Amino acid sequence: MTDQAEESIANRAVHHGPVALTSSIRSTDFLRNLEPWRRSKEIDQILHEGAVDLNALHAAAERRPPQRDSSFDQYRTDDWTSAQENLDEDELIIAGQEVMQAWERPLMHRMAAIATRTHGDVLELGFGMGISATAILAEGVRSYTVIEANSHVAERARAWAAERPDQTITIVEGRWQDRIDELGQFDGIFFDTYPTSEEEALAHNVEDTFYAEHFLPAGARHLRPGGVLTYYTNEIDSLSREHQRIVLRHFTSVEIGVVEGLLPPEDCTYWWATSMAVVALVR
Repeated sequence: MTDQAEESIANRAVHHGPVALTSSIRSTDFLRNLEPWRRSKEIDQILHEGAVDLNALHAAAERRPPQRDSSFDQYRTDDWTSAQENLDEDELIIAGQEVMQAWERPLMHRMAAIATRTHGDVLELGFGMGISATAILAEGVRSYTVIEANSHVAERARAWAAERPDQTITIVEGRWQDRIDELGQFDGIFFDTYPTSEEEALAHNVEDTFYAEHFLPAGARHLRPGGVLTYYTNEIDSLSREHQRIVLRHFTSVEIGVVEGLLPPEDCTYWWATSMAVVALVR
């Protein structure tokens, strides 16, 4: 290969609307086993997808007012498990933190439908406002089990279960990391927990590719063959390549859909877009 060809492959640029992305590859051995035209094509495709994603992100952000600044100091609490809850019809707040809000109802119902596909045994991580739990039972299941870390929310979950004596319901109080291996396998798992500390928020909201990533090994371990895991994705309308690679390390396939028309309030600190991707990971 000529020096000019090497230079052309090593330095690529893609423009899409107001976004321009460039690559600078500093190793002549990078992708050396591919033909030059294919190397260029693959690099250009990645740059193009990045530019398209940035434009899509901008378009979504333009549909809402500017967000107020927040920091991870909000996740600091002495003991999440005993922190008092404040619940009304619009939101659940624990230790001053927005844990769940009513705008999530369409999302929770869609995820409940995914987790209950086989109408078998379903495990939920995080009871929250009880929206998804009620939707799961409405879909029809053999049994419903939930792990809830906060003692006040767990007590409310027990009261909710007592109102449904004809259902097979198990409430497990504690952190899922401490309690899940006491349980067996399930046909569906619904994962929607909340960081209980500043350390968890930084590790899983910032450093991980997506929040539920740290749960995937346990989720796969506790699903029966053909079972389905769904979780709160924090993705607007698709999954990134890295997100897909990570889930496919643990599951045989991933199905992706989108819930449109979400209306988080302007002061919501944990979501801002009018849509969210939903997933079904099949073991």
